[in-house]
Amino acid sequence: MAEKKKNRRQIKKEIQGEFERTFDVPRLDYEKRAKPIRDKTKLFGVLAAGIVYGLGFAIGISGLQSGAVDDKVFSKLVWVMMIPATVVGFVAWMIISNRREYPMREDVTGYIREIEGEEGALWRYAPILSEFKPDDHISKRVLQRSEEKLFSKISPEDYGKAVTEIHAILEASSDNPISQETVDAVAHNLARAAA
Repeated sequence: MAEKKKNRRQIKKEIQGEFERTFDVPRLDYEKRAKPIRDKTKLFGVLAAGIVYGLGFAIGISGLQSGAVDDKVFSKLVWVMMIPATVVGFVAWMIISNRREYPMREDVTGYIREIEGEEGALWRYAPILSEFKPDDHISKRVLQRSEEKLFSKISPEDYGKAVTEIHAILEASSDNPISQETVDAVAHNLARAAA
């Protein structure tokens, strides 16, 4: 009985080692890599919104001082100018964020194509995700597209999420052991890849 547990543990370590050799988890963690970019680009959105609001406020003040606008219209203008300022700020943030994320997105997409190769790679670890995260539909869709070799339809964000989820499960497997059936299924999938 102790020999069987040792074999299971050894197989689990081999699966984890194979996973870590195949996938560069920090490189695929899209959300973690994109967070600093998104945080910096929010400042550009706030700046654009501030400029639009400042221009509207300046026009309102000059109208108030020249007598073209009374106090009530000016107070309404102050509130109404928040809407276009917010829209301009949001659009500026989205454009700048997308332009800055594009090189990283292309890097991750190219790396996914490299990892997946001709036969796909991530789908081989599907039993692990099915056992521990049966309701994670996004990751299941990624694994299904990996198995169907529809690599161009896999979003880098979703792929990175699936990889980090599986890696976290493998890392925590000493606390939450992976069942023998799951270990056997993954080992079978990896053996098919090697054949």
